[in-house]
Amino acid sequence: MTQYKSQIFIGVSILVLIILLMIQVQWINQARKLNEEQFRHLVGLALHESVSEFMEDQQSCYEMSECMKKLKSKTDSARLRSEIKRLNLIIENKFKQHQINSNYTIEVLSKADKQPRSRCFYYSMQQALSDDKAMLNVYFDKREKNILDSMGTMFIASLVAIIILFSLFGITVLSLLRDKKILGRTTDLINNIAHEFKTPMASIALACGMLKRDKVLSEPKNVSHYSDIIHSENNRLRQQVEQLLKLACIERGELKLNADELSIHSLLSECASCLDIQLKEKKGTIEFDLKATHDKVKVDEDLLQNVFKNLIDNALKYSTDSPKIKISTEIKNNELCISISDQGIGMTREEQKHVFDRYYRAHTGDIHNVKGFGIGLSYCKMIIDAHKGSIKVWSKKNIGSTFTVVLPLS
Repeated sequence: MTQYKSQIFIGVSILVLIILLMIQVQWINQARKLNEEQFRHLVGLALHESVSEFMEDQQSCYEMSECMKKLKSKTDSARLRSEIKRLNLIIENKFKQHQINSNYTIEVLSKADKQPRSRCFYYSMQQALSDDKAMLNVYFDKREKNILDSMGTMFIASLVAIIILFSLFGITVLSLLRDKKILGRTTDLINNIAHEFKTPMASIALACGMLKRDKVLSEPKNVSHYSDIIHSENNRLRQQVEQLLKLACIERGELKLNADELSIHSLLSECASCLDIQLKEKKGTIEFDLKATHDKVKVDEDLLQNVFKNLIDNALKYSTDSPKIKISTEIKNNELCISISDQGIGMTREEQKHVFDRYYRAHTGDIHNVKGFGIGLSYCKMIIDAHKGSIKVWSKKNIGSTFTVVLPLS
């Protein structure tokens, strides 16, 4: 139900934003049309005033009319240009009075001239030139750009506000989805912790109960056996708590590396030996292919040991039947590459994308056949990053997985 509420919230929010965007676009379009109508009105008014002022000089009107009819000599052409120039000066002054600042050109056409071009402002010169076909045409350069310039700050502010609004909404949705995912994984972590702690605590409680029995106390071997169980399960609990505390320490940026130069080959062999009991229980094998000619690396031994133990332990956990694990090393680009491969259940591409995410675990339904908190690989990546190295995974479902750790050589 909560999931549907989130989807409904996001859907409604997107719909409202789209409607808001449509309203904003419509508003801008209406503002542009209004601006255009106002501009046309001012131009028409300015041209009317200009022609009226030009008509006050009857001699100029007569000469322009005669020149347009004749145009037989260069003198007539020069006189016509002079009169048009005088008319243009009047128009320029009127435009300034009405705050029309766009660049323009004018033409005065008679009935014998070509028809006016499209997208121009025209005004009849019939009264001024006594010619019902005479027309004054005014052409404005880059009119669309001038409209946007005239809207200026209003248009830019609206556009910026829309972009900011959509950006903030996108960030909010992504944050909501991310927090929801982390919350789900945190819930899984708490469930896993409860499950993992429950087993050793039950074993310790059972062993303590057995030690209270007189029959057990009378046999030293039984006392030793149940004491070993308590000691073993207590160590298991301690290691799990330490792993959680170290992860929290790494996330706070308080991790301090006690780096010393050591042999990675020796460390890998030691880690494999630590997991020898689990390996024998599953009747598995570990094959070493240590080709690296130089394996000395300056690292924190305890932390890196935890990384390799985690990777080998995962190879055991996620292998069916008898695990076959291969540990190999090689030198590439002056870096030491350590690969740990298995022939286990593998992962899908989607699982590989999140395998290093905090608290992530691949879903196995209601079957809890693989123990852990879902923090092992996240923990490994943080430690490798702290050593200025990298870790990556290759995997294929039902084929197996290969985790490769890359460390800079000393």
